[in-house]
Amino acid sequence: MPFSFRAVPSAWTALVAAALGATTLPANAVITLDADFDHGSLENYSVSGGNVSLVGRDNFYGSGQWRWVYFKASGMTGEDPNFRISTNFAGGSSAIANHNVLYSLDNENWVPFDNAGISGGLYQFSNNAAFTQDEVWVAHSIPYSYGRAADQVAQYKTSPYVSPTISSDANLVLGQSPGGTDDLGRTIAPRDVWSFKVTDNAVPAAGKTQIVLVSGVHAQEVLGTHTLEGTLEWLLSDDSRAAELRKKAEFYVYPIVNADGRFAGNNRATIFTPNQDPNRDWSPTIPGRTWHDEPEIKIHGEAMLADLDIANGGEADYFIDYHSTITTSADADDFFFIHPEKGHTADPFWLNLLDETDTLGFVGSTSTGPTSANFGEIELGADFDATFETAFHPSRGVEYYEEMGKDVGVAFFMTLARINADIDADGFVGINDLNFLLSNWNTNVPVGDWDAGDIAGNGDGFIGIDDLNQVLAQWNAGTPPTAPAVIPEPGSLLLFLGLYGLALVRRDARQDACV
Repeated sequence: MPFSFRAVPSAWTALVAAALGATTLPANAVITLDADFDHGSLENYSVSGGNVSLVGRDNFYGSGQWRWVYFKASGMTGEDPNFRISTNFAGGSSAIANHNVLYSLDNENWVPFDNAGISGGLYQFSNNAAFTQDEVWVAHSIPYSYGRAADQVAQYKTSPYVSPTISSDANLVLGQSPGGTDDLGRTIAPRDVWSFKVTDNAVPAAGKTQIVLVSGVHAQEVLGTHTLEGTLEWLLSDDSRAAELRKKAEFYVYPIVNADGRFAGNNRATIFTPNQDPNRDWSPTIPGRTWHDEPEIKIHGEAMLADLDIANGGEADYFIDYHSTITTSADADDFFFIHPEKGHTADPFWLNLLDETDTLGFVGSTSTGPTSANFGEIELGADFDATFETAFHPSRGVEYYEEMGKDVGVAFFMTLARINADIDADGFVGINDLNFLLSNWNTNVPVGDWDAGDIAGNGDGFIGIDDLNQVLAQWNAGTPPTAPAVIPEPGSLLLFLGLYGLALVRRDARQDACV
């Protein structure tokens, strides 16, 4: 249906418009705004002089609070308007005091406005120069539409390492969202939702680690979905580490739980239950807040139970739900909500992830309610369950979040699939590992320092024959990297041959002593 802003503004809209000094858009106005597209969001607007006054949507928080805006502005050639909106932000006005809204000239590449901040009791943002093209897109942070998710799933389906789960069909479709009517009176049609498995099916499933990855529970927490995309792109890549990990683990993926809310541009909630947090409904049993109140949660929860064969003793090992949050400083941490008292901060995956990232921290979770993470623990049996909050800052492009997603995959490789003699952690034991060992030959290192080459079972803190024997015993193990291997210098080859003979002599001497 054609989009139109509410003909009769709510009391809150009228109050905000009056406070902004806004007038009704003149018939001959040059600048017009449109948010009737996938993931677009805006309740109302008006233009007065050089100011464009915005009214964000309140479809969960109450008291007129907004949290997500995303619209297209037309008639922008030669214009440098000042956009302004109420500070009644759902995360509190302090959360946007140093925030910077983004704009795009192609709806793909995003940059921050030159100026942003609270002034005159309003949050205002603008550029220092006029725009040079007619159409400009504006968003609170880097968007991730439902359509992009659909395109990605179609791409994933072509990978030999992606297959349907028990609950999904050949197109990876799990079912459909319920659809409904949103707070702007628009009809939101039901949409496909998906589940799929990532693994190397040529390797038997027995003994593989079971990992559940979820995203899109909260409609506007788009950066979590960008981060999940980064994880999946790496898992399905030809990186030799990913190849080894696919042999050791099965990833069950549910990429957009709240499809209706994402498409409609909701702040947080679903269309079906607009006044309720969907991340408090992950339970089949709790009276008053079961997932029967949230069809999106119910269909995904039931699918996870079936896909992991919980009824017959199956269980998850790891459960990660990708969300996003807001930060007011460039160096603020992304973080995991985890349970230190359950040993999560000592989990090898967590420690490896900390090694891979520069900005990650954790917040101890005390929640016992029906969140997705608690569902992962209680209903799916996961030993490690977490809500992953990636933090927005305009200095961070989409590559930042995709790289963070890759780090998750690499951390799982380091935890589950790294071969003992794979010193350089590239998924393959070969020349590079040998060269590394030789470059540290006869040196002392911290006891058991794997990355330094102390790979022998004795963990003696010395790089020598025992470590070399480990490399030789596992030579050519793993998946060769696609990049050309580093060829050792002639001196290294001669040293290798000499050490190899010495290793054999030492091995034979030990065998003779045991006879």
